[in-house]
Amino acid sequence: MVVLTSSTPTRSALDAPSGVRCALWHWEPPTAAVGLVVLFHGMGSHARFPSTSLAAEVLSAGGFAVCSPDMPGHGESDGLRGFLLSSEALEEDGEAFAREARRLKPGLPLFLAGSSMGGAIAFRVAQRLDGVSGLVLLAPMLAPPASAAAAYLLAALSYTPLCRLPLIPSSATDNAKQYSDEAIIKRGALRVGSASACVSLGAACEATLPGLACPFFCLLADRELVLSEAAREAAERLCEVAATPAADRTLKRYDALHALLCEPEPLRSTIAGDILAWMRRYAAGEST
Repeated sequence: MVVLTSSTPTRSALDAPSGVRCALWHWEPPTAAVGLVVLFHGMGSHARFPSTSLAAEVLSAGGFAVCSPDMPGHGESDGLRGFLLSSEALEEDGEAFAREARRLKPGLPLFLAGSSMGGAIAFRVAQRLDGVSGLVLLAPMLAPPASAAAAYLLAALSYTPLCRLPLIPSSATDNAKQYSDEAIIKRGALRVGSASACVSLGAACEATLPGLACPFFCLLADRELVLSEAAREAAERLCEVAATPAADRTLKRYDALHALLCEPEPLRSTIAGDILAWMRRYAAGEST
């Protein structure tokens, strides 16, 4: 069983390229760090949300320094609650957060990680940065979470004042019960502009699957209730078309719900152990 750290994360801040001052949360390992992980949260979440903080605790307990940003409008970052400006802003901000983490922890092997929307951000940032040692994708949103017609409508609305208005409930399935309610989470509705940003981000991921070149470990949930079928198919296709050498492409399925690391024991420790074993191998400069 993986033993989690009990340390409280520390906070720093960075003015993101989107113009929003964002909180960065840092988890330190109990011994000298073997690598650095920049961990991105999902839609409507934040760095200390259970699904993200559990991942951070697993990684730090395993010897990795972790930096996890609150995206604009989320957690303790400034900005309109729950509002995401655009997919381009998510990518640019994500890259800036990774560069800041690398500046604070120079010389360590850099890993990017994320779940759902956070996985999509990590995927795109991995294509913008040099020297990424590995990418960990937990049930990633690698395709648009909406039909082409809905995507077109959302894109059109995103250029109007309506982009800031609520659109649809953000907790629509039983799978959401894996998460805990917190006051600083955007509750009640997903904003039009944020939905458009997510759709565009998923489309950008799907269009650039062949462009990924770094080693990656993609984890999928067999009892998925959140990701679209297109997103699950895109994750499988990534293992076929990525520029990453075949030996460095890893995909594994688990009998789990969307928030993989929120599963009960012993499955949680199995998943955590698989992630840490994979990352330690690449932190040491090895390949499969």
